[in-house]
Amino acid sequence: MVLDPALVAFAIIVLGAYLVQTAIGFGSMLICVTFGAQFLQLEEVIRWAIPLSFLQTGYIVVRHADGIRWPLLLRRVLPLMALGMAAAFAVLAYVRGPWLGLAFGVMVLVLSARDIRQLRHASEAESERPISLPASIAALFSAGLVHGIYASGGPMLVYAIGREGLGKRDFRSTLSMIWIVLNVILVARFISLDVYQPSDLYRILFLLPAVPLGIVLGEWIHHRVDERRFRMAVLVLLLAAAISLILRYSSQLL
Repeated sequence: MVLDPALVAFAIIVLGAYLVQTAIGFGSMLICVTFGAQFLQLEEVIRWAIPLSFLQTGYIVVRHADGIRWPLLLRRVLPLMALGMAAAFAVLAYVRGPWLGLAFGVMVLVLSARDIRQLRHASEAESERPISLPASIAALFSAGLVHGIYASGGPMLVYAIGREGLGKRDFRSTLSMIWIVLNVILVARFISLDVYQPSDLYRILFLLPAVPLGIVLGEWIHHRVDERRFRMAVLVLLLAAAISLILRYSSQLL
């Protein structure tokens, strides 16, 4: 099989995504999908990126299993996100093509702009202030909805459980367990719909080495670069990529 330049570009994006995930704790799927969709079809990016995520989340869950907050996971997070994913699968039965890409670009634009504003103006105490139960329920349902469509429910999930008072280790372990459960559901759905083809396995294996390399580089950056500035740079890049996606998919609808 001839090596596709777009696939090479996506491998570099995967490396950068897991570099960011390791450095700041989250964001790999959002980065993979946002930047990957610049070179590949949105559906291709999602079905290749999901299996890659098991490498890092599986490592964290195996090594730090005692940090998983099972009561929070089983009583609130997974049931609400599962309902959101069910709604997402219903949406996917009717909405396809450029509309999905345009909606994703708008979502990333809004979330990136919000996070940039918070990072610039909000104090640490404000960013960790607990949210109301209705707001938490809405955020978790929305996270499941977005994850079911784009495999990128992280921003809404972090907003919901990032204010539960979890320690850094418990937060990372709990998030990793959530992604494993939800991504198993997504992969099982893809398999049941015969989405995966033999050529997909080749591409996933080609992309796989980028994950551990990104993790190693992310660890190096984590200890040497100011997290706030690094996070701001990532958000600005996401903002620019979102605008590019909006322009690209809007032109396809004209």
